Amino acid sequence: MRLATVEQSREIDRLAQERYALPGDVLMEAAGTAAAREIEQAFLPELLKGATVIVCGPGNNGGDGLVVARHLHASGYKGVRVCSVAPGKGRSELFGVQLERCLKLGLAHVDLVEEPSRAAELKGAGLLVDAIFGIGGRAGKRAGAEALFSLVIETMNAAEAPVVSLDAPSGLDCDRGTVHGSGDDSGGGTGVSIAPARAAVRASMTCTFGRAKPGFFVNEGPKHVGRLRVLPIGFPRDLVRSIATTRYAFSEALARKSLPKRKNSSNKSDHGRLMVFAGRPGMWGAGLLAAGAAYRTGAGYVTLAGREEPAQVLTSAPEIMTAKIDAPGFWDPEKWDAVVIGPGFGAGRGTADLIERLRSAGVPSVVVDADALTACADFGLFPLPPSWILTPHAGELARVLKVGAKTIESDRFEHAALAARKTGCHVLLKGFRTVLASGDDRCLVIPSGNAALAKAGTGDVLAGMIGALLAQGLEPAKAAATAAYIHGRMADEWVRAGLDKRSLTASDLREHLPRVMAGLTT
Repeated sequence: MRLATVEQSREIDRLAQERYALPGDVLMEAAGTAAAREIEQAFLPELLKGATVIVCGPGNNGGDGLVVARHLHASGYKGVRVCSVAPGKGRSELFGVQLERCLKLGLAHVDLVEEPSRAAELKGAGLLVDAIFGIGGRAGKRAGAEALFSLVIETMNAAEAPVVSLDAPSGLDCDRGTVHGSGDDSGGGTGVSIAPARAAVRASMTCTFGRAKPGFFVNEGPKHVGRLRVLPIGFPRDLVRSIATTRYAFSEALARKSLPKRKNSSNKSDHGRLMVFAGRPGMWGAGLLAAGAAYRTGAGYVTLAGREEPAQVLTSAPEIMTAKIDAPGFWDPEKWDAVVIGPGFGAGRGTADLIERLRSAGVPSVVVDADALTACADFGLFPLPPSWILTPHAGELARVLKVGAKTIESDRFEHAALAARKTGCHVLLKGFRTVLASGDDRCLVIPSGNAALAKAGTGDVLAGMIGALLAQGLEPAKAAATAAYIHGRMADEWVRAGLDKRSLTASDLREHLPRVMAGLTT
């Protein structure tokens, strides 16, 4: 799914008007009409109860909200009213036009700039519609009303009624998924003394227009967006495709399409040979997890290689072949379709030398994980071949980029893209949510997974899954994204089954792979 950043969204809107003669009023009407229809379908019981409040800011997002109010009112729903947080000097032209239309229809209107104390009435609403900022995201210094904006948002969040956000939850950074600061806490000249340092609407549902935004999927975005509905409003397809070219979301449909097909006439040699450099005394479990997951993901042959031969693996997974590095006849990269290196392997000079050896041998498909990542950073091995895949979490990537992990988490897309440029290869930044970046500034977010994956060994399973898909012939980006999606999907289904997030182990992932993959192939 193609996503649009804030800048790209504004450019699409601008060019739709200038190049395709689609006036802003027409686009606004289309957005409001589509949103009103979606609200009717999703919240009919609440509409029938009455007391629907559309909260409008001073810009075009507020105008969208006014169109929604007008359509709901015209459909006969009782108790629809508008509350505007729109200082006169800050109002857009289209907001003024739409407000006049609503008033001529007799819609009830409360001006919260004039009567800020009436914001408390929002708590009694049966349904709230957030049309305050949209993708603009924050109050900034809008006519000194920062505190009022924050008060209104916090009051909406405290209400028991469901909240529908138009285009984006107000206060959310739509590129990064973080919450904007709300300005100072002086009251902003409104007579209101409450102004939380950070405020963003927590929506039950978000109706976004044209394209979803990257920040909806990462950091705090998902908990603020709620259910996501992407509504077409008439933007020309070619225009969108020419501008929204840097951010994407991976879907279940793509995972289904990407999984390698298996003919009844095939044999093990048709499904790839994977070499896994992983484990050491005390850490053989990491290698066992990676190699076992690779078999579960369809690899035909999997060999676990260590500096000491991991013979003990045979007792729990006899299908995994084992080898000692540099034993006679071991080194034959032409027989390996893909390589995984790093889980539990150690991060010393020996690991760095092995990575260099793999690069010199021209091995095309390599997953660099865990200790191997550290070795690359410590021994200056970047850039790596463009077909290789790095799988860092934020702490590991912090060592590569020489910035703090919190800085990376504050903008996962940008730092993943920066890492891909620096390392020269694909970077799969693990975490909530996992982001895959290539060297061309394109980033793909994986919309699956949850905190159940925050446990040792789960990354080893993922590395083995990626390696298996590479061994079966998938191109690097497709292999990494498909494996990451299935990996996250297993955690999601664990929770949906009523199991506690704290109880999931890496071994559970490996054992549940067959069921989840079957669900994607039937």
